[in-house]
Amino acid sequence: MKTLKFNQEEYKAEKIIKTENSIIGQDLQGNEVFAFRGISDFALFELEEGQSFDMDEKELLKQELTKTNSMVLELTEIILGGM
Repeated sequence: MKTLKFNQEEYKAEKIIKTENSIIGQDLQGNEVFAFRGISDFALFELEEGQSFDMDEKELLKQELTKTNSMVLELTEIILGGM
């Protein structure tokens, strides 16, 4: 269980995901238990010591796709450069 501190309140969730402009707390089934959207200053939010934010599944997939695309481009250049 993770704890997010904001405005002298504590919010608990199994996963706490930080996106570009939101922080979302989820239970083990992925249900939202709290959400802060439209955040412009993340300095106001703090996890308990030793905890870190979880990655959004969509963001992880996007990062993997970007890596894969880069590898495909590099391999294509190597193959075409050798012809």
